[in-house]
Amino acid sequence: MATIMKSNDSAIRAMQELLMARCKEEPSFLLKLSDPNKPLDKAINYLCNVIQKMGVCMVDDNTVLGILSHFYDGDADEEDIKNVNCNIVVSKPELSDEDKAELREQAMAQYKEEQLRAIRRENQPKPQTKATSAPKAGQEINVEQGNLFGEDF
Repeated sequence: MATIMKSNDSAIRAMQELLMARCKEEPSFLLKLSDPNKPLDKAINYLCNVIQKMGVCMVDDNTVLGILSHFYDGDADEEDIKNVNCNIVVSKPELSDEDKAELREQAMAQYKEEQLRAIRRENQPKPQTKATSAPKAGQEINVEQGNLFGEDF
């Protein structure tokens, strides 16, 4: 599991921050967190197993903290914990200034493209409709025209 954890460092840091916040609220939780029989990699496997059993692929911070707390509080069934090969992604609640600038540039470029397309559409010549000699529905037919064969009736 150690090699997988390296690819999920941001997720592990986020989980550690959640657990440390709980320790600040409830100092006795620190004793449970320091149990050598419950290392963090086992807690993460438990978390992944529970999320997998839930049938979802995304959970919020409160759910993660609840599942991890359940594991460390001793209420978890630790015999069913198996290694889960998955990637854990942490969402960014706030964008950095660089991310905001990049998104702003992308939005401006997209807006310019849309405006150019609209201008091009407006400046395109309109297709000319051909005048047809066939009568339209509801119009009277002019019967005074000559016969194609030159005979008068």
